[in-house]
Amino acid sequence: MPKNNLNDQTNFKSELFKYMFYWKLFILTIILSFIVCFFYIKYKNPVFLTVSKIKIVGDDKSLKLPSDFLSLMGSNSKINLENEIEVLNSKRLFEPIIRELNLTTRYFSEGKFRNTELWNTSIRVSSLANNDSIFETFSFKITTDIDGYLINTNGKNIFLKGNDVKAIVEGHELLIESKLGSDSGAESTEYIIVISCFRSELESSMKKLNVEAVGKESEVLSVSIKDVNTNKSEAFINKIIENFNQDGINDKQLVSKKTVEFIDSRFKFLTHELDSIETQKKEYKRSNNLTFIEADTKVNVETKASSSEGVFKVETQIALSNLLKDALNSKTRFSILPANIGLDNLILNSLINDFNTLVLQRDKLLKTAGEENPSMKYVESQIITLKDNINQSIKTYSQQLNVALLQEKNNYRESNGLVANLPMNEKVLRGIERQQQIKENLYLILLQKREESAISYAVTAPSVKIIDYASSGISPIAPKKSVLYLAALVAGLFIPFAFLYIYFLFDTRIKYIDQIKVLSPKVPIIAEIPFFEGFNVFKDKNDRSIHAEVFRTLTSNVNFSLPLKKDDGLGNVVLVTSSIMGEGKTFIASNLALALSSYDKKVLLVEADMRKPKIGYALQMESSEKGLSSYLSDVNINWRDLIVKKGVSSAPLKVLFAGIIPPNPSYLFSNGRLDSLIDEAKSEFDYIIVDSAPTIYVNDTFLISPLVDLSIYVTRFNYTERELLKYSKKINKDSKLPNMVYVLNGIQNKSNFRYKYNYGYGYGYSEIEKDSSFKQFYNDPLKYISKYIEVK
Repeated sequence: MPKNNLNDQTNFKSELFKYMFYWKLFILTIILSFIVCFFYIKYKNPVFLTVSKIKIVGDDKSLKLPSDFLSLMGSNSKINLENEIEVLNSKRLFEPIIRELNLTTRYFSEGKFRNTELWNTSIRVSSLANNDSIFETFSFKITTDIDGYLINTNGKNIFLKGNDVKAIVEGHELLIESKLGSDSGAESTEYIIVISCFRSELESSMKKLNVEAVGKESEVLSVSIKDVNTNKSEAFINKIIENFNQDGINDKQLVSKKTVEFIDSRFKFLTHELDSIETQKKEYKRSNNLTFIEADTKVNVETKASSSEGVFKVETQIALSNLLKDALNSKTRFSILPANIGLDNLILNSLINDFNTLVLQRDKLLKTAGEENPSMKYVESQIITLKDNINQSIKTYSQQLNVALLQEKNNYRESNGLVANLPMNEKVLRGIERQQQIKENLYLILLQKREESAISYAVTAPSVKIIDYASSGISPIAPKKSVLYLAALVAGLFIPFAFLYIYFLFDTRIKYIDQIKVLSPKVPIIAEIPFFEGFNVFKDKNDRSIHAEVFRTLTSNVNFSLPLKKDDGLGNVVLVTSSIMGEGKTFIASNLALALSSYDKKVLLVEADMRKPKIGYALQMESSEKGLSSYLSDVNINWRDLIVKKGVSSAPLKVLFAGIIPPNPSYLFSNGRLDSLIDEAKSEFDYIIVDSAPTIYVNDTFLISPLVDLSIYVTRFNYTERELLKYSKKINKDSKLPNMVYVLNGIQNKSNFRYKYNYGYGYGYSEIEKDSSFKQFYNDPLKYISKYIEVK
């Protein structure tokens, strides 16, 4: 395997071990996440999806005469679904529905975990005040009884007797009604009533409604709502569709309605004109004593009749065009024109139909888009242009009619000359009768058109076709248990991971040996000392505990780390120091000395930390008042007289305590007496272990270091700051401590997964209690899994 890949794998394992140690925290967080998720699902009302599908029916002019049926069958009009969706989502459509269904009042039944919203309740509570007068949502409890209602609001009880009563609740007048057919009087029922602001309920309902096209080429719309109460959702959607359908029907009926209104207004004038002509005819006959006029010769009469009929038709068209012109100029700018009133001009009739279609389109846009919408401006410009075209067409058609009328009148004069001998009275009477026929024919034409428009108004086709009525799904769409539990699992893993990541990011203490290797790679690490409860000491050579085995390993590594010497019989001087107090240098020095002495070696332990000596406490011995400080300060004292023995073996450990703490230890170390002591001791002892002061506080250790063969620099797990390793690295670089090596002390089995794995076996010497499989997994899951895999 390449070196880089091996390093990456090692780093990955190290990072993994850091987090795996806290597996109990992960399990606890996951369990708590599942508990929170469980109660969230318990307390959260399930949300259901209610869907209805409708097809938008095109503007097919509603009921048409049989002559138009084939043209309708060939129509291929395209529905603008975006406009229809905007109408469905308009406030104009929502406001009456909220009032009609009384959606500002919600009813709940109180449950153990959550309140359940109801729809078909035995009572109806509505506000008698204006909807805009309620600005904030308020709630109260109401209990139905045989005799009436008990209202509980703000801790006060109000009893109202009767079925339909009025009540003042929180300053609002309410009407409480008992629904017909309910069995509310059979037993007591309690409701929680929530009354909300009309505007907030309007906005909420509009947000809940979702309208979208089923497909790009489809004319089908899907209308859906997500809510906790399916009955309420179904009633709301069905009402929305009903109102939308009626709104479309009203738009289609508008042309027929306007046509009927226009014809009704023209009937008044035609009736008056017909009465006037009848009166004129009656007066003329009476004044001239006329009864019947003899017909002229058959040829002259037929010729004159033919000319008269031509004049009649032309004048009828002129009258109809004048009526249309008056209607066009007398109405407002964007009013609907009467269609198909009898003009024999296909172009003009087509323009009128196009004009009415644009006016209807403008009215619909005005409801949904507003007057300043670009689409509105475009439609209005089309209407104005089309109106000018109609005016111009009427003008052109009138000119044509006038030319035709002039021609017909000329023909009539020629034929009339043939009967010039007929009485003048006959001519006048014929004119009166002709006017009468024109008005009568016009009246009949308008009457026919009125009936057609009335029929179209009465039997207008619906604007939508309901494909599926509103129906709700059986299973709720929210909360989704599988998704929530998956999210809880992710959260249970992520939260402790994030916490530990931040903790590790800001924790600058040594956690594992690789950190020492990275920060100071040139200094070897000769031992990793586990954490022991209390200040344990090496007992004797028969001690088979983990503690004893660890320090036997340390003695072996110390011997390997000592420089090669000539066989001069001189002992080795080992200095034990650290950066700061509390890292365990005294513990290491005392146990190292005891371990070396267990091999029947002559070992002298020198307590050179005269600022805060602890060797006596470490070895469980009583410190002597005379010690190293006494020897260094008095030339008459022999250091051999100050030595205290520890143990009764053939080579007991000899200890030179620090003695009385001097005011300036550095001065004593620099007077040369220590050099003499070390030189003399090297000839008498195999090992001289020097427990010196921490390096970062005082200079004592650096005064001793030239005399030593090996410098053991003690660091402590989860105590020594990584910045202190940089300091020790600089000491080594500057060669202030000769032959420096590291010892990592205080590795806690319960604090580091990696070291728990390494030191959990007892090295095969001590008796290990056999735990149950669960306890073994609980205490050391990685070890248990590894053993399980090996067995398998």
